[in-house]
Amino acid sequence: MSGTIGCLLIHGFAGDINDVLPLAKALREAGYQVECPTLEGHGATRRQMAQSTRKDWLRSAEEGYKRLSMRADTLVVIGFSMGGLLGFHLTTRYPVELLVTINTPYKYWDVKEALHYLREDFPTHSRRYIRSIRKIPVSSMLEFRRLLAETKPLLGQIKTPYLLLQAKRDDTVQAISAQLLAKSVDASASPHITWYEHSNHMLLHGPDKEAAIARVLAALKERFPDSPAFV
Repeated sequence: MSGTIGCLLIHGFAGDINDVLPLAKALREAGYQVECPTLEGHGATRRQMAQSTRKDWLRSAEEGYKRLSMRADTLVVIGFSMGGLLGFHLTTRYPVELLVTINTPYKYWDVKEALHYLREDFPTHSRRYIRSIRKIPVSSMLEFRRLLAETKPLLGQIKTPYLLLQAKRDDTVQAISAQLLAKSVDASASPHITWYEHSNHMLLHGPDKEAAIARVLAALKERFPDSPAFV
């Protein structure tokens, strides 16, 4: 297992591993160990979602970290949307050599961009929003807000090298979140933001998908030039 790099990919709120699947596949193909836990209550019924809490979600992420640590020497945490919030918690608790967040909220729900997408392609995007409203219990939304509130005070403890990917047309997270997150972590994390012009919240499924995946792979190669994945 000497020198093995493991990547923990954490999906978003009310989502599932499909949120991060294109990146997970690319990382596996590049030779990395990959773990994609399904958060408690996610990928299931509305009732199961309502019965899960932010502590359950964090526990799911921690269990994924521990499973991966049995297969890899060095761990990278990659969080999509709310998965990035969970990634901050893991980074303050466990050894993490690189932290990547993708469209992670500091401020959420960009109404202007949501309306733009509805006008642009109403049949497609209206179904998405209605489906989300039906799927997400109010109690789960409150848990998400509590998680966000509890995460912000931790940001100053983040000293791990930190890469942020942010879509400028994000219709769920306000794009300014990337700048606020970068300003909130410790300067020693050397946060770097890469912006994407054409995608909405689902960056890893949009027109900038390949560029975003390439950016993560490049960051890994730069951070771990001697990794077996590149030998």
